[in-house]
Amino acid sequence: MLTLLARDLRLQFRRGELLASSFVMGVLMLLAFNFSLDLSPDNVAALAPGILWVAVLFSAGLAAGHGFVGERENGCMDAIVASPLDRGSVYLAKFIVNLLLLLLFEAMLLPVFGLFFELSVLSVLAPLALVLLLGSIGLAAVGTLFALVTVGGGGRDLALPILLLPLEVPLLIASVKITRVVMAGGGFPWGDGWVRLLLGFDLLFVVAGWLAFEYVATD
Repeated sequence: MLTLLARDLRLQFRRGELLASSFVMGVLMLLAFNFSLDLSPDNVAALAPGILWVAVLFSAGLAAGHGFVGERENGCMDAIVASPLDRGSVYLAKFIVNLLLLLLFEAMLLPVFGLFFELSVLSVLAPLALVLLLGSIGLAAVGTLFALVTVGGGGRDLALPILLLPLEVPLLIASVKITRVVMAGGGFPWGDGWVRLLLGFDLLFVVAGWLAFEYVATD
């Protein structure tokens, strides 16, 4: 697992285009929302969390299908499946790579988000980082599993967003609700129902991906 994880991280950072394209897409979405919506000091705190998570969601969808690009192009997936490596370990390695790339993307996007919407991100950085981490775990877990489901299909680039977006709606709503509380200065709402929903979503899809990966990989 560690060998596969190190290889994937090395390949992703050596190429660099995935992180760059995700960042450019995220900035463009923030820019489009900034100019298209009538934002004022009265409503920016209510609208900005939704804008941030829409940018993260679509950029994560762009990155999700790239986890298996090397295996698809080089025909390595059959070798990985045939190897003695536990299939769940393959999923966890891919999941961790996707999660780290997503968190790095968010760390790059957050200062731009604060600048565009004139929000003090530093004052709520710790609870905001926790929300982003929890939301990113769910996005990476779902994206990693369904990227493998669509890896062999001819219409994979179209099929993947269609599969991902309906599943990610609960995560999106919960993340936006929690982020709104955090950015209002309320701290991280540990006892909130939205937090429980987000934690449950993360646990469900990480465990489901780990258990189902063996059956999906052999189809």
